[in-house]
Amino acid sequence: MERDWRKTEKGFFNEFEKEMEQMNDLVNRMMQSMGKEPQVYGFSMQVGPDGIPHVERFGNVSPVGKDRDVREPFTSTLTDEKNNEFNITAEMPGINKEDIELNATEKEVIIKADSNARKYYKFIKTPVPVDPDSAAAKYNNGVLEVTLKFKDNSKQDVKSIKIE
Repeated sequence: MERDWRKTEKGFFNEFEKEMEQMNDLVNRMMQSMGKEPQVYGFSMQVGPDGIPHVERFGNVSPVGKDRDVREPFTSTLTDEKNNEFNITAEMPGINKEDIELNATEKEVIIKADSNARKYYKFIKTPVPVDPDSAAAKYNNGVLEVTLKFKDNSKQDVKSIKIE
């Protein structure tokens, strides 16, 4: 049978303090079991020029079973319809330009970085088909900027189909 909290010798606040200490010990044990690397998770929300809000996540907290040493860089993407460009900005401090591997197809961009200090990985789906051959990238002070031109759909190969 449970004791009535009002009838304890020390009162409600001592019981509450005891519960808080137990929760604090539990959280401390969980944090120690995670490792020495700080856990980072966040999201950003931006409203693009089209007026549509875009939400993106970043950090090194990953789903169970994935490599916990890899961080997801904070990225910002912008579809610039006026200039027919797709722009990506990724913050990846603590690495050198030579540590970055950047790959693109018409529908996706993959950013990988691996140095002795840190690892980053980000997979980005493009909102419209882009031309990977038009890609231009620069890395300065921990910030990677990538610009891709939209794929020119007017240059589609037209193939005549014979009807039988």
